[in-house]
Amino acid sequence: MSKQDDEIEEKLAKLEATISQDSRELLSVPSKSAEIVPVGGDTVKSDLYLIAGFGLLLTGLFLVFNHVHLGTGFLSWFGLAGQGFGLILIPLVAGIGLILYDHKKRLGWMLTAASVALLLFAILSQLVMTFPPMSLLGLIIMLLPFAFGGALLMKSFEMRKSSGQ
Repeated sequence: MSKQDDEIEEKLAKLEATISQDSRELLSVPSKSAEIVPVGGDTVKSDLYLIAGFGLLLTGLFLVFNHVHLGTGFLSWFGLAGQGFGLILIPLVAGIGLILYDHKKRLGWMLTAASVALLLFAILSQLVMTFPPMSLLGLIIMLLPFAFGGALLMKSFEMRKSSGQ
């Protein structure tokens, strides 16, 4: 064999040695793999902020709904101020009739949906909402859960955005 052949064999031996070392490193399991590492500790915190924020918003909504009084107005008791919405029932009945005749026709569905929406609007527009007399402190205590709940929700969303969720 020539000197060139010896050099080639020597380089091949070195290459085989490095390949066998790399394959052993790839096949070996690192010793720290058995440890349990908590991933995303901020996710638990952001979830708690989210739940607490929604809870406070619902508390504030409950307090406001608990203090609002609804009525239809004083004159409607005597029939003087009630505009009525009986005419809205005519297109509603016609739309329901068209749906029962042929449920694939869009006209019946659109007529029924528009009549129901108009009926709900007419009912809600005749309601009168009033607050009972209350102190300023009572009003502030009633509105505080909205502020705290909104702040916690915003903090939760910011934490989620920064952690990449």
